[in-house]
Amino acid sequence: MPSRIPTLLLALVFALLAGGADGCSSDPNVEGAKLDLRNGDYERALENIDEALATNPDNVEALQLRVEILRQQYENTPGAQPKAAFLAANFDDMVSTAERAASLAPDDPTNETVNLSLWVLAINAGNELIRDPQADVADAIGYFQRSTQLVPDSSQGYLGLGLANLRTGDAAQALAPLERGVEVAPDDPILAYYYGRALVLSDRPSDAVTFLEGAQSRFPEDEDVQTMLLNAYTLAGQTDQAIDRYAAVVDQQPTNPTYRYNYGALLLQAERYDEAVEQLTEATRLAPDNSDAFYNLGAAFQNRAAALNEQYIADPEADGADALIEQRNENLEMSVAPLMQARTLSAGTEDEAGVCDALFRVYTQLNRVDEAQAVSECAGISMN
Repeated sequence: MPSRIPTLLLALVFALLAGGADGCSSDPNVEGAKLDLRNGDYERALENIDEALATNPDNVEALQLRVEILRQQYENTPGAQPKAAFLAANFDDMVSTAERAASLAPDDPTNETVNLSLWVLAINAGNELIRDPQADVADAIGYFQRSTQLVPDSSQGYLGLGLANLRTGDAAQALAPLERGVEVAPDDPILAYYYGRALVLSDRPSDAVTFLEGAQSRFPEDEDVQTMLLNAYTLAGQTDQAIDRYAAVVDQQPTNPTYRYNYGALLLQAERYDEAVEQLTEATRLAPDNSDAFYNLGAAFQNRAAALNEQYIADPEADGADALIEQRNENLEMSVAPLMQARTLSAGTEDEAGVCDALFRVYTQLNRVDEAQAVSECAGISMN
C-alpha cells in the first residue's frame, strides 16, 4: 500500500479557557484551575475543576476547562506509549464532557473550539497508530469513528477510518467511510485511490472499474489511481480495455516508467510477447531499480520461447522447424540477463526465490547444468 497518510498538526489556543487578563470566573475553583493549568500542575487543576463541578454540575466553563486540562496533560505526557495509554483512558471522558457543555450552552462559540480540539486529537492519534509498526491498528478505528462524529463534514476522519479498516484486512468495512469521504472531498485523489482499492479488495472489480475510470479522468497524472485501475481491469476480465487505455497513456507520457511497466505487464498477460518486450525493455531503461520490470522482461522472453517451442512440437517436420528451435534458444538466452538483474535487485527479499526458479528453468532448458545447480538452492529445488 502506498504511503499516502495525511498528517494533521494543529495547535489550538485556548486563551479564554486557560484564563489570563481577560479570564474572570465567579467560581474560585475554576480560577484556581486556570492558574494550575498555566503552571502545568494538571492533577491539581483537575481537582479544582472537579470541586467546581461537584458544586455546580452545569458549570459550562468548568466543563470546557476540564477538557482543555486533559488535552494539555495528554500533549505534555512524555513517551509515546504512556501518551497513548493516557489518551485511551481519557478520550471518551473528554468527549462526553464536551458534549455535556454543548448541550447546556449550544450557542456558546467556545464549545466549537473545544469540539475542534477533540477532532484534531482524534485525527492525530489515529494517524500515529496507523504509522506505528508496533501499534495495533485496530485501536485507531475508535478515534477515527469519533472524528467523523465530531466534524462530519471533514473528509480526513473518513479517510483515516477507511485506512484503519484496510490495514486490519477488513476491506468491506472500509467501503462506507471511504465512499462518504469521496462524497465530501470529490477532488481528493488519495480518497479516490483508497476507495478504488477497497472496491478491488472487496471482490467488486466491475464497480472498481466504473469508479476508477471516473477518478482517472479527474486525476490523469496520478500513478496510483492508474495502477489500481489496471488491477481492477485485470480482475474484472477487461484486459483489452486496459491495454487500449495504457496504449493511449503511454503515447501521451512515453517517459513514465510506471505506465510503461503496467502496459508491458498487460501485454505479457495477453500473450503479445513482442510488444511486451518492447514496453518492458523501455521500463527497465527508465527505472533501472525496478526488479519487477526486469523479472517480467525475462518472463516475456521465456514465454516467447515457450510459444516457439509449441509451434515446433505441433509440426517438427515442417519447413523452418529447426529455425524455431534456434529462435527458442535465443529467447531463452535473452531472458537470462534481465532475470539475473531482477535477482540482484530482489536479493534478500521474498521475491528472490521466484526469480531463482525462473532462472533454474531457463538454465535447465539450455542444458547449462552448472548454472542451474548454482541457483537451485535459492529456488528451493533439490538436484540430489
